[in-house]
Amino acid sequence: MPNMTEATLIQQIYEAFKGTKLEEGIGLFEADCIDDHLTPTHPDYIHWKQKDERHEWEKLVPLFLSNTVIERLNSSNYFFMDAKGKRFHMPCYLLQDLDSSLGANNPVVTDIRLNSNGLGDYKILNPSQKQTLTDFLEFQLEKFMREENEIDFELYIEAKNIFLSI
Repeated sequence: MPNMTEATLIQQIYEAFKGTKLEEGIGLFEADCIDDHLTPTHPDYIHWKQKDERHEWEKLVPLFLSNTVIERLNSSNYFFMDAKGKRFHMPCYLLQDLDSSLGANNPVVTDIRLNSNGLGDYKILNPSQKQTLTDFLEFQLEKFMREENEIDFELYIEAKNIFLSI
């Protein structure tokens, strides 16, 4: 990944996750319902689960890159997703981080570091997706080194080392 540009990394993210579907996985809005302790039979749970995008994660990118507050959209949703949900939404979180420099607030990085649901969720990634996540972490590490951002550097290097051990 030497001298990778942000544009090249963005293209790699789109290519690696192209065609990824949510399938029967837990989507963005359903995850928030789980976070709110709603049961699958609760009317709000049913309503919001039906709103989840299941086929084209690319349709969600504008939500992630918007500064607008959107009901039931927050970074903690990621922690309530299953492996398929994390895989489907991961490119959105990576693109969001590149756009807004969320740093330590990137839930993908936090989830890997804290092993919140075990690292088994990341075994679902195909080799191209795994390489893309590794390249993303390395790209951000290089940026944090240039900016002398020691805090985020330490968090991302920890996440990278843990992820590479999977």
